Amino acid sequence: MNDTHERRIKDYVRRLSWSLQRLEPADRRAIGAEIRSHLHDCAADGDVALDAALAGLGSPYHLARRYLEENALVGALGRVAPARLLLAIVDRAGRSVLAFAAASVGLIAYLLAAAIGIVVFAKPIVPDRVGLWHGADGWQAGLIAAPPGAGSDMLGFWIMPTGVVLALGLYLVATRVLRLAGHRLLRHGGA
Repeated sequence: MNDTHERRIKDYVRRLSWSLQRLEPADRRAIGAEIRSHLHDCAADGDVALDAALAGLGSPYHLARRYLEENALVGALGRVAPARLLLAIVDRAGRSVLAFAAASVGLIAYLLAAAIGIVVFAKPIVPDRVGLWHGADGWQAGLIAAPPGAGSDMLGFWIMPTGVVLALGLYLVATRVLRLAGHRLLRHGGA
């Protein structure tokens, strides 16, 4: 290995480390050492091998982004609350069909769970405007501005435990979908 190789490797690792500022210093050093070692091994095989290795890694900024995304996803999978997991998967949604599908399902399910939760909390406050009605105009459900004239409330206050079960079910299904997608994204490199 010559001075040119060493300078190119040092410059690449420096720019990579700078791009990894959000990580802990020990993690940055470990990643830098891993990449430096890989590039030194390639440089020992000559200019062509080093050029191929650098081209394979891509720019240090893009490589850093992949490390940061993986770090965020691993950290989010380790948490109980799914908000960071949803954000980590949404961040990948533009580059992965799986991430897009999981983020869409998760977001829709969480929004539905929240809407059902609002209905549950509103029932004791405005009981005549919250419910599931069936009348001449068909079915109406949720929190409405005025109760239907000819319809009858099918659930009454039973909408509260029913809504809690539905909201909890949606929350659990959405969280499970996001966790499965997160694990699959890690296993298959974000595909």
